[in-house]
Amino acid sequence: MNRGWLCTAALAAAGLVPWCTPASAQVGGPLVGGPVPVYGGESEAVYIPPPPSVEPNFQLGLRYWHSEGKTRFDIDSSRLAPDFYGSPTSTLDYDGMQGDTIEFTFRAANETDTIFKGFVGGGWIDGGSLDDEDYFAGQVKFSDTYSSIDGDGMLYGTLDLAKRFNIATGGPELQINPLIGFNYWQETADAYGVRCNPDQVGGIYCGPPGSVAVPFGTKVITNEVHWASLRLGAEVKVKFLDRITLIGDAAFLPVAYLWNDDSHHLRRDLGPTPNIKDSGTGWGYQLEGSAQIDINENWAISSGVRYWYAKTDGDSEFVHTGTTVDLQDFTSERIGVFGDVTYRFSTF
Repeated sequence: MNRGWLCTAALAAAGLVPWCTPASAQVGGPLVGGPVPVYGGESEAVYIPPPPSVEPNFQLGLRYWHSEGKTRFDIDSSRLAPDFYGSPTSTLDYDGMQGDTIEFTFRAANETDTIFKGFVGGGWIDGGSLDDEDYFAGQVKFSDTYSSIDGDGMLYGTLDLAKRFNIATGGPELQINPLIGFNYWQETADAYGVRCNPDQVGGIYCGPPGSVAVPFGTKVITNEVHWASLRLGAEVKVKFLDRITLIGDAAFLPVAYLWNDDSHHLRRDLGPTPNIKDSGTGWGYQLEGSAQIDINENWAISSGVRYWYAKTDGDSEFVHTGTTVDLQDFTSERIGVFGDVTYRFSTF
């Protein structure tokens, strides 16, 4: 290796360009991404940026998600009085909750194929029903009521750190990206009115079947559920014809922590709201699949389907009395379709 190339490499690394001659400095060509000598008078250092990446490395997007969800859980007070309370004692089933949310999405990658991606979203919940059933010992149903859900909302977000592996580049391009991340998911549902359903004690505690015990303009229960979860999984991308990409994202939630505030607005015996607090640590999974079409180098549109599930057991605390009972089979589910538009920047 001649003296000119050694000089250029050493001084480029040090950020200096003093004594090399023009002829010797040009041997080997310019150093991309580093200082090089420029001649036209006095020597000076300039920076030549790296060439554009083959794949866009930063993108922002806007997504709409229409979904339907349900939350169901049992409260078991039987260990306090086995001869009086059933097991479970109360079953609350929030079903058919329609959700409409807007999300902001982002994705960034660097030259080491490390990916940081995620989204944050929020919106409204409307529609659905609450079925509330209560049992004496022997599972004698002494109350069964229906309430309508009219609001409130959702808030959620996901952050993932992934590593990109290009498995195949000829023909269809295959990419697998193992990931670790975090998800937060919160839903609030307001239930109005009480209609009595048939029970096993002749409607003593509610009223005749079909009768309205509380007008449907009156808020009776607010349930606010929160999940904070660890995500372990992978993203898979398959690209066809340079414009169409199929994307799958699957994550197992080995740790899903729940806290739930249950407010019974008309139950003065339960004290101030929220009068029941539930907690537990369980598990779950989140699945997502979509098809993306590249409009041009920067713009893309996609649509897909998403399903979330989380489950736990734990404790229910009646705040006013400080009494703790068992929380059983607390599950939250949400499934829906989405569409989004994305703008991609083509440089690091």
